[in-house]
Amino acid sequence: MRHRLVSVIAVTLWTVVGLNAQRPFPPAEIGVDTLLRWLITVDHLPYLRDFRCMQFSSYDRTGGNRDFGNFLRVEGNTAVLAEMDGPGAIVRIWSANPRGRLRIYLDDMDKPVIDCPMRDWFEGRVPPIRPPLAMPSSGGVVSYFPMPFAQKMRVTVDDPGPMYYHVTVLKFPSDTKVRTLRLPLSANELAALDEVLRVWTSPVQLPSRWAFEEHTIAPRSRKVVFDLRGPARITGLFLSVPPEQFLAWRRGVLRIYWDGERSPSVEAPLGDFFGSGFGPTYLYAPLIGFTDEGVGYCRFPMPFAKSARIVVENGLSEPLTLRIAVQSEGLNPAELKRMGYFHAKWVWWFTRKGVPHQLLKAQKARGHFVGAAMTMQSAAGLGFLEGDELFDADGARVFNGTGTEDYFNSGWYFQTGPVIAPLHGCVRKTDNSIVAYRIHITDAVVWQESADLKIEHGAVSDTEGVEYASVAWWYQTEPHTDFFKLPPASVLNFPRQPVTLPPTALVAATLVTPRKGVEVLGLFRFTNAAGMDAVVVRPPQRTLLIPLKDIVPDRGLLFGYFVKRRDFGVVRVFIGDRQVGEVDLRGETEDGRVVRLPLGAVRLAPDQKAIRLEGDGKRLFAVLGFELRSQSPFITDWLIAGPFPNEGDKGFDATYPPEQAKSLDEALKVAEWRRVSAPDGVLNLLPHFKPNTNVVAYALAVIDAPSETVTELLLGSDDGVKVWLNGELVHNHHAHRGLTVDQDPVRVRLRKGANWLLVKVENGGGDWAVAVRVRDADGVLKFSAPQR
Repeated sequence: MRHRLVSVIAVTLWTVVGLNAQRPFPPAEIGVDTLLRWLITVDHLPYLRDFRCMQFSSYDRTGGNRDFGNFLRVEGNTAVLAEMDGPGAIVRIWSANPRGRLRIYLDDMDKPVIDCPMRDWFEGRVPPIRPPLAMPSSGGVVSYFPMPFAQKMRVTVDDPGPMYYHVTVLKFPSDTKVRTLRLPLSANELAALDEVLRVWTSPVQLPSRWAFEEHTIAPRSRKVVFDLRGPARITGLFLSVPPEQFLAWRRGVLRIYWDGERSPSVEAPLGDFFGSGFGPTYLYAPLIGFTDEGVGYCRFPMPFAKSARIVVENGLSEPLTLRIAVQSEGLNPAELKRMGYFHAKWVWWFTRKGVPHQLLKAQKARGHFVGAAMTMQSAAGLGFLEGDELFDADGARVFNGTGTEDYFNSGWYFQTGPVIAPLHGCVRKTDNSIVAYRIHITDAVVWQESADLKIEHGAVSDTEGVEYASVAWWYQTEPHTDFFKLPPASVLNFPRQPVTLPPTALVAATLVTPRKGVEVLGLFRFTNAAGMDAVVVRPPQRTLLIPLKDIVPDRGLLFGYFVKRRDFGVVRVFIGDRQVGEVDLRGETEDGRVVRLPLGAVRLAPDQKAIRLEGDGKRLFAVLGFELRSQSPFITDWLIAGPFPNEGDKGFDATYPPEQAKSLDEALKVAEWRRVSAPDGVLNLLPHFKPNTNVVAYALAVIDAPSETVTELLLGSDDGVKVWLNGELVHNHHAHRGLTVDQDPVRVRLRKGANWLLVKVENGGGDWAVAVRVRDADGVLKFSAPQR
């Protein structure tokens, strides 16, 4: 059942207990009832805190992507997941593959308070804990049942296997009085538990007695829509735009200024602020979301001393009609000194290799992070979800996660699709896009001086061109750090299909130096696509040179990536003095469209210095880059050996006999090799090996070169691949992926005569294949399977 804006006052327990109650924070004593009531009361959220929040997890201690089976220690068949001295509390436990027997020790290290099959804990089979306090969640399981302890805690699992896990804990100051959890619960503790379960399983209802104000905001301008006086706190913010102006959820920008500040503490597009970068969606968490009628609501309390100025920018090219309501209440000025200001910041970009996504950055301030919503879209696939959260507070790592969907309390790329829960959810999942949110209440990330909260994209921030947009919600003292400059509202759009070029492509924006008449612009600024930059040439400039730097000679089919648009013209393409094509870039609409156009067969050689483009000097043109689709032959004849174990991905880095060999003769002796053929160049390994899941295998071939030469191997693999040339490791790419021809270009030096090539391919499950060819402009290389 969804919530609705009803015609009578409809205030849930959340509202009554949460926003109107004022209780001491922190309380004199902390017990399980205290922490349970924190989950459904929000009056405490703005208060600055002197305790810490940190997370134990199975993250890869080497910095890689093997985020499973890593424990504090293993004693016999028992793994220790978490251990800490008190006073403190366990506030969250998550796993993607719970198994074995879970034991939780609190103070008494000989007798566990919790002793049950681990999966039972999350599936309602351990009374009195019931969903959604502990629940399955789209491929994962999560528990928010709090477990305070005064002296010490330990969490263990017998026979855990390659487990993914998080245990999130609070560490209180040493003088904090804590009542350690004991079972069965007392009457007061049971009442608190029942209260949480009742609130979290009831429809989210919002009060209807508010005064909507309607504002008309001129095109591409800003307007103050509310100007409040304090001391007070905002307890509810509600906003809607007409259905016919749906784009305003992205091109409308909300800014809130506290107490006369010049830099806004809240800055985000309207839809993203309420949790979705695609506009109103099926999101109805108690603190943030959208009603059935498309009204965005925010219930985070927002205290201020003197003033609250709410400004909305209209990035549309027409007047925007906006309806907005604000609920507020008076506040004791003495309490403000103990509180932080509410902040929300939008960050939007297209991912680059080696650079994680920035969620939040704070310096010279106290504060705590209370949640985030993320909208992510790739050109294809969900591999970006491999990224771990990397949260640093006061210079120390406090959260090191195991995957993006794991952070959002789910697993296996949100295995069962959308999920909506009080503190987390995935509200959109397609083959290449995700919208997810998480609220931190008992697990708010606390800092005293600085915070640097990031999340990777891909295994080690190694995906390129994925569109990431996030809003972080937090409280802090001033000053705040403006860590992202918002683009003009007029260029913002809902996520568009990102464009990426093949790994072997020449990317024009990285090779051209901007000058008068030659600009590098993001595609989102002038096309219906996104994900990378293009080079735009404006009249009277008519010529563009794209340098051919450090190219490997090859022959193949040349393709150009251009933009078609109504105001663009005809362009001729030259290599050297030879015209290789003419492309008509005149489109039918004002929104540009990226096109891939064939330019014919060519041979690229080191003496060719540039690709030259010639316009007519009267109309614009734009180019993204060029791809030479190699016509060099594949290696078709191989020797293969295996399979070898790869349980838990450990076989990829295990040193099996073939890769220990120092010569071809030695390699032939250390394994049982079989001769196989792949006429079309793609060697399908599945039919050749049993078993063929969670294994690795080797393929061996010889490349004969008439002289020493520098060239490139062009590799495609399903899954990851390692390559040795003449006994030297030249490529190492651990991945769970499908095969695409020429995925990985690898620069190598071939010696004169025979060169032996050893390829190792891993498989977790599904398809298993490899394809290898070598750039060979003159067709002089010869390939064969070694003679045993």
